Amino acid sequence: MKVLILSLVLLLTISCTSDDENDFETQTITPILVGKGNLMGSENISNQSITIYDSASWSKIINSIDQYRLQQSFTSTNVDFNNFQIIAVIDAVKSSGGHSIDITNIEETPKNIVVTIKHLLPGNATTVITQPFHIVKIPKSTKPVVFQ
Repeated sequence: MKVLILSLVLLLTISCTSDDENDFETQTITPILVGKGNLMGSENISNQSITIYDSASWSKIINSIDQYRLQQSFTSTNVDFNNFQIIAVIDAVKSSGGHSIDITNIEETPKNIVVTIKHLLPGNATTVITQPFHIVKIPKSTKPVVFQ
C-alpha cells in the first residue's frame, strides 16, 4: 500500500510540475552601449566574441586598449557585475578603414542568450589599419551566451 501511495504522489508531482522552458517566450534584450569603434590593431587583442562576468576579466580588456580610444569610444568603463554582464565582439585587424562589427540583436530564449553579429560597414574607405569592436552590457543571466 505504501508503494502505491508513494507512486501516486510521485506521479502527481511530476504531472503538476510546470515546464518553465515551455512557458518561456523568447524576449529581445535591449543592450546598453559601452563602446563601439575601431582599435588601432596594435593593441594585440585577438578577434573574439566573449561574455565578461567579472571585473578582473573586464580590467584585462580595458587595460589593453589604447587610452585615447578608450576615452573617444567608450560611454563608461564602470560596470556593476552584480547586475550586468558584458558582451564584447572584437573583429580581426583590417588593413583598411571603414569596417564595422555590429551587435544587431540580442534575444533571450528558454535555454540561452543569442547574440547576432553582422558587419554592416564593408570597409575599404581609408588606408589605415583598424580593428572594429562593439561592446554592450546586458542584465546578468545564468544562461549561456551563443554568438551567431
